[in-house]
Amino acid sequence: MMTSPRVALFGAAGEVTGSCTLVESQFSRVLVDFGMFQGAPEQELRNAEPPPIDFAKLDAVVLTHAHIDHCGRLGMLSRLGFNGPIIVSDATSELLPRVLRASATLQFVRVDEHGAGTAPSFEVLEPAHLVQSSRAREVPPVVLFGHRDADRVAKMVRAIPWSAWHELPGGMRVRLHHACHVVGAASVELELEHAGTRRRVLCSGDIGPFGNPLLAVHQWPERAPDLVVMECTNGHRSLREHEAVRSFDAVVHDAVANGRRLLFPVFALGRAQQFLQHFARLSRAGALDGYQVYLDSGMAVHGASVLERHPRLLAPEPQRMMLRGESPMEFPQLHRLTSRSQSEDLRSIRGGCAILAGSGFCDAGPIVRHLLDHLEDEGSSLVFTGFQLEGSLGRALLEGATRVRVNGHERSVRCRIERVEGVSSHGDRADLLRWFEGFPNQPLRVVLNHGIGEARSEFGAALERDGTTVHTPMLGEPITF
Repeated sequence: MMTSPRVALFGAAGEVTGSCTLVESQFSRVLVDFGMFQGAPEQELRNAEPPPIDFAKLDAVVLTHAHIDHCGRLGMLSRLGFNGPIIVSDATSELLPRVLRASATLQFVRVDEHGAGTAPSFEVLEPAHLVQSSRAREVPPVVLFGHRDADRVAKMVRAIPWSAWHELPGGMRVRLHHACHVVGAASVELELEHAGTRRRVLCSGDIGPFGNPLLAVHQWPERAPDLVVMECTNGHRSLREHEAVRSFDAVVHDAVANGRRLLFPVFALGRAQQFLQHFARLSRAGALDGYQVYLDSGMAVHGASVLERHPRLLAPEPQRMMLRGESPMEFPQLHRLTSRSQSEDLRSIRGGCAILAGSGFCDAGPIVRHLLDHLEDEGSSLVFTGFQLEGSLGRALLEGATRVRVNGHERSVRCRIERVEGVSSHGDRADLLRWFEGFPNQPLRVVLNHGIGEARSEFGAALERDGTTVHTPMLGEPITF
């Protein structure tokens, strides 16, 4: 018999992907997130091995938000025996079915590409100290789930109101608090009964920066929970948002003045919408003139539309704009692309423009096509605005690769590589500390997830100085509370 409630991390334990947290009591079991591991091929192969959880005995799954490292394995749930509710926010309920279907499509495409010998790959050829390869798979990529699986899971989704308790099967109850990360992102609070007492655990999800110009402010429960499971992605980093905005503006002003082409690798949910708002701001100030901006990601287009349908999730000024019938992400120079043919048509454009294209790590998607077209163009700039995974093409280019082979095509890197520091949908160290201090009383116990060893160590030390007990468990290690 279980003597105390417990949590265990089955992903994002000392790493930044694969979020999966099991919360158990004497009477109930709930899984918070079921995300994909991302990065090198060996990381992605981990997704095929489900964690040692009896999915048929789960009472519910609760999702913090629709990023693939938090939701990417939900499509496996029906095959694993789960048939309960998947609890999400209203905005996430609109995003999730499309995210899962797109993921299923991509999995089958990768298998076909592997069989045909056309799987995405890259090699750094120069300079010598950066020479590396994406290490083509020796075995076919795995298919975790198909379209029918995604559709079955979509039927399990239940959207619940913000900040209101919702009863779950098995005796737990749940409520969602706005996390200011991406549209629909939530911190998940669970209340459970154990040995005649009620206890609470809060899973932060991903915590967005304070002062986010697009999204509404963070929310906290009225009292600190007994245990907080908290992300610390940037727990060892300080980002300067105001400097990032000035740097972004400078890059764009230079491109407009000199007719440069800007390539922005973006994540479809979060980063893309942030940039649309910044471009819209510059457009309203008359700074873009005839400079055109292309959003080359169907998912990013959908994410912007969902956000526009939920104005109460916006910061005050964007919300006022929406109430006036204006979108904070719309401007005359914007073109929202939704097909491959529209993306390929950009090759015929001459002169300067900005292209915001997925994916953020330059490992797939339309950004790869644009890189092949423009890496050798001295009149183009590749603009990095966030973290690049170790072993990714984006990381290699950022670190100074001068000659690469992408999908079998060699390119010399003659375009300008630029970096805008501080643009992130994740809060930095100061934001994380401020979020932790937002509770009416200080949480006494914290489990840190979603952070590499350095981030967990440094951020944990900061919390411990104020008297909080910090746990940094390994994969599957239970923490009782």
